[in-house]
Amino acid sequence: MYRLLLFMGVLIVSFSGPMIKMSTAPAIAVAFYRVFIGFLCYLFVLRGKIKRYDVKGEMLLLLSGFFLSMHFFFWIKAFSYTTVAGAVVPLMLQPFVTSFLASLIYKEKVTVRQILSTSLVIFGVIQMVFLDAKSFSRFSRGDFLSILGVLFVCGFLIIGRFMVPRIGTFAFNLRSYGVASFLLLLMGNNALIQTFPLADWLIFLWLGVGCSFLGYSMINNSLKYFGAITVAMALVGEPVLSIVWSWLILKQTATIPQYFGLLVSLIGMIWFFVRSRQQNAK
Repeated sequence: MYRLLLFMGVLIVSFSGPMIKMSTAPAIAVAFYRVFIGFLCYLFVLRGKIKRYDVKGEMLLLLSGFFLSMHFFFWIKAFSYTTVAGAVVPLMLQPFVTSFLASLIYKEKVTVRQILSTSLVIFGVIQMVFLDAKSFSRFSRGDFLSILGVLFVCGFLIIGRFMVPRIGTFAFNLRSYGVASFLLLLMGNNALIQTFPLADWLIFLWLGVGCSFLGYSMINNSLKYFGAITVAMALVGEPVLSIVWSWLILKQTATIPQYFGLLVSLIGMIWFFVRSRQQNAK
């Protein structure tokens, strides 16, 4: 049952890439409505209860909201310059960058194997960017925007690792999404109040209710029943499935550098997690 919920969470989230690509709205509008609708969902679940915390907690929540807003803005903007594959493959960097930052901030131990496998994943993403840049300048810009978005979400997750055990997932997301909504509102200005077709509003609802709230709630909840390694391994399915959906729904194929980058990154990620599982089983 719990494995099914984890799979459903990853499945729901994997549709975000093709949905963003299908939207005709500006990137800032897609980012705002995705975050704002997600905020309303968390507000509803917590029945409008917004607690106050100490100065350190409040500052971290403000910073997490800033990181979240920048993540969605840059990542969604990337879809204007590259394929779905070009935007989602860099997502594979997230667990490794987050682990590296956690080792520095929280003094978590890092092994030689983790360093080598992480280097392989990073190499896969970087070579994709530079090979794309050599042949498709617009694609390379999208790749860089996507990587920038991933780096911001890593900052969001690092703060979450500190705050979630103290205030809970829903309370953390409520405040973070609230701050992110406000910042994106300031950035969006007139781009948010223009008339959008019904298809775009349905996409906004799917991204906010489906991906930001329901999908990630299932994934976060699975951490109660599975180790972080298992959940992180499952999240590999997001970029892989996103590329499949973009091919089936949008008839959009990846470039050769993107396929090669995906393959190299997958090899590094599988090596990282398979070896970790073997060591944990001993």
